[in-house]
Amino acid sequence: MTDMDYKQEFKNLTGELTQAVHEMKDPVAIATMLYSIAEEKKSSNLVVRNINSKLDNLTLKLEQLTKVLEKMGKQMEDREPAQKIGISERDNEVINFIKQKKKICAKELQDKFKYKGRNAASARLSKLFKEGLLQKTYLGREVYYTCK
Repeated sequence: MTDMDYKQEFKNLTGELTQAVHEMKDPVAIATMLYSIAEEKKSSNLVVRNINSKLDNLTLKLEQLTKVLEKMGKQMEDREPAQKIGISERDNEVINFIKQKKKICAKELQDKFKYKGRNAASARLSKLFKEGLLQKTYLGREVYYTCK
């Protein structure tokens, strides 16, 4: 609704009231009507006050939540990549080994951590790659992994 629409609606409402007041000569009827209007205004003000109180409460909670999220984000930025996703101690050892060697293949991991088979070493490297902690490079038939 535009401002003109509201003015016209107000004029229509007050015009009807003005006409009703002129037609009514009984002061008790007029007082009853004014009392009803005052009670309706009081009720409307209570509703608006309640809505404002709830909005203030939501705003406060949102500000508190924002502060907590900012603090958590700062803590996450300060952590090592391996700590961010909560990887196992063994995975952390593997990542540190890769950082030392710069790049490794499954055979090197098998030898270092005494895996019985190459598949176990490959599976661990593949898992860390899927978690986004390692990068893959193919050199012929061999797959090498490096830290991101």
